[in-house]
Amino acid sequence: EMAAEAPMAMAMDASNSLTTSGSSGSGALPENRKWIITVDMNAETDDLDAMLENLDEKILSLNGYVEDQHIYNGSAYSSRRYRNASLTIRIPAEKADSFAENMAGIANVVRSEKNLEDITLTYVSTQSRVEALEVEQDRLLELLENAETMEDLLTIEARLTDVRWELENYASQLRVLDNQVNYSTIHLSVWEVEEPTVIAER
Repeated sequence: EMAAEAPMAMAMDASNSLTTSGSSGSGALPENRKWIITVDMNAETDDLDAMLENLDEKILSLNGYVEDQHIYNGSAYSSRRYRNASLTIRIPAEKADSFAENMAGIANVVRSEKNLEDITLTYVSTQSRVEALEVEQDRLLELLENAETMEDLLTIEARLTDVRWELENYASQLRVLDNQVNYSTIHLSVWEVEEPTVIAER
């Protein structure tokens, strides 16, 4: 299904975004495309501390890392402390589905949505700009060595400064895109409960 959409995505000027829910729909992505994978997941556990410890081991085994984590311990005035945790987890893109499977083994997953954003056109455009600026920078350096007048020297140096600034800007954008493509982003919310929510079979 997703592979059939790839030719249309190639013709589009804007990014293409797909969303899949549940555990199905995790087929292979079309090759030669750049995808950003984002997963939103809600889960429950009867022991938050033990679950988080187990989660850390799973993340480490998949060569991922926790980018952000917040734990709320609830109100001291309540008869029951409703504890929850919110985490942003980065997992190598090719292991995103493995992470979802591991989560099902350590917590009661009540909701999971995966979003796929095709950023191929943005990536290729940024990469082409970097390459063009690198070529221009090399050419300017050659001209700088052969400048015959002070006016030429100052003109070339001014343009070289602009090109270097632009190059760093686009190269930085490319590094960000590479990170987003190479590592899926998992937004995970976990609640500590006495009785788990029963998920109806589809």
